[in-house]
Amino acid sequence: MKPLTVLVLLLTCAACADFPELDGREQPNVRWAKYPKLIPVQDILGPPVDPVNEAAEVEEDLTARAEALAQKAEALQNAQTN
Repeated sequence: MKPLTVLVLLLTCAACADFPELDGREQPNVRWAKYPKLIPVQDILGPPVDPVNEAAEVEEDLTARAEALAQKAEALQNAQTN
């Protein structure tokens, strides 16, 4: 048999397994508790990010880092060695 067929057969057999009953295991206050209030995802994530503004900030940061590295490289090339 092919591995995929065996996997499907095993998963099918596992789906037919009996699991112990869970009724009566939870506390009464949990059984009758209200569901939590759902909040829209937009409220959780906050305002959307402006990709143009964010790209400009990243570009400025990368430019500054590149200039700093270029200055470091120039200083190392001009350094006197014994």
